[in-house]
Amino acid sequence: MKKLQGAHLRKPVTPDLLMTPSDQGDVDLDVDFAADRGNWTGKLDFLLSCIGYCVGLGNVWRFPYRAYTNGGGAFLVPYFLMLAICGIPLFFLELSLGQFSSLGPLAVWKISPLFKGAGAAMLLIVGLVAIYYNMIIAYVLFYLFASLTSDLPWEHCGNWWNTELCLEHRGSKDGNGALPLNLTCTVSPSEEYWSRYVLHIQGSQGIGSPGEIRWNLCLCLLLAWVIVFLCILKGVKSSGKVVYFTATFPYLILLMLLVRGVTLPGAWKGIQFYLTPQFHHLLSSKFAFLETIVTAVTDEFPYYLRPKKVVFSGLICVAMYLMGLILTTDGGMYWLVLLDDYSASFGLLVVVITTCLAVTRVYGIQRFCRDIHMMLGFKPGLYFRACWLFLSPATLLALLVYSIVKYQPSEYGSYRFPPWAELLGILMGLLSCLMIPAGMLVAVLREEGSFWERLQQASRPAMDWGPSLEENRTGMYVATLAGSQSPKPLMVHMRKYGGITSFENTAIEVDREIAEEEESMM
Repeated sequence: MKKLQGAHLRKPVTPDLLMTPSDQGDVDLDVDFAADRGNWTGKLDFLLSCIGYCVGLGNVWRFPYRAYTNGGGAFLVPYFLMLAICGIPLFFLELSLGQFSSLGPLAVWKISPLFKGAGAAMLLIVGLVAIYYNMIIAYVLFYLFASLTSDLPWEHCGNWWNTELCLEHRGSKDGNGALPLNLTCTVSPSEEYWSRYVLHIQGSQGIGSPGEIRWNLCLCLLLAWVIVFLCILKGVKSSGKVVYFTATFPYLILLMLLVRGVTLPGAWKGIQFYLTPQFHHLLSSKFAFLETIVTAVTDEFPYYLRPKKVVFSGLICVAMYLMGLILTTDGGMYWLVLLDDYSASFGLLVVVITTCLAVTRVYGIQRFCRDIHMMLGFKPGLYFRACWLFLSPATLLALLVYSIVKYQPSEYGSYRFPPWAELLGILMGLLSCLMIPAGMLVAVLREEGSFWERLQQASRPAMDWGPSLEENRTGMYVATLAGSQSPKPLMVHMRKYGGITSFENTAIEVDREIAEEEESMM
């Protein structure tokens, strides 16, 4: 009888799942994920990393090409329009999600586990882009080493790789400085150096017969991946310092190219082309990628991978280097074009549209704005809310439909890709799209109850959604439970395991407050 009375009077034991950090005392739970994950050492590191992610080789390589092929100055009209409607608002949305939760593109979907497939799709897209983007860095390294001589190999004809069509344009002028020859059937030495020596594309019959590996390109690609690995060796603590160079260097290169360009003969014609829009055309930075992949996977399996992040990063680099070897073959440029055209095309639009709708419609624009207010001290203005709710998804949806209706097969110069290659590219884009419904199916099957109850539970934020550091968990996040990896919401856990009434009351009050705010917005 005394034993029963003692057991009755004994202090109730709270299950570990329901214990808050204050309840756990001095017990070392080894859940200080933020410290293991790595943090920015300063605001300047973070700012330069953002700039470095936006400004890189694409500005030197892709932007001028796109502007040239899409009407010169006319290209700037849709460019700045898309920047205002989609680029800046969605960049702010993605940045806010990541900084608020300190999670990668997979684990960040604790905000709504039903849409975790969008994170997996983004991971696939980033991986494909990283493979071919590092090949572009390898080209840069190749030219860097080739330029370490007083006589540049692409300045003159007469080399073994040149053909009878090669013509040194600068040396063919008559006494009046005019070009007396018909240049339409000639090729510059720099163009032949690129296509016949660097790429050695004449050794390939097409994308189906890539030919032999170009060992000089293979070694440059290896060096590129070694550099990337060293840059992300310690996560943001190392990459945050590297961006002091990588974020500012492209501006120096662009300035040098500008000075060089305006001093060349005929420069004014090029300037006129850009300043004179052709409106009829309107009717027709690297280690950041790898850090995204590594962070996303380690956030999913923190206990196993974070202590071995260096080894895991090295394995990822080796795997992606091996997958990129096909780009170093004679026909590697065909594969690079295929990846460039399809890896981040309509699939990326679908992922971004899904992300925007999930955050603003499912999680709720009021909740999201309240999270930003808790983090930054102010709520996003009308411009951002209007873009997130209506303008950005509507514009991206219109672009998606337009890209499907106006679909054109890939090509490289006069080479037309075979149907099987086009199908492979389309499947590459569809694979990222299919990850979204597949992730929804997995999330629903993990829940309990009827289909509608499962769908509701999978749509709600996970119980540990919020800032990663306990001292940052204020307001509605005080009642959330740290350390849980379950995707189920707080109320489901309370009803399943029992618990403290005050916690359940708090959750009910928060749910009622959020529901009232959302109804007032309707």
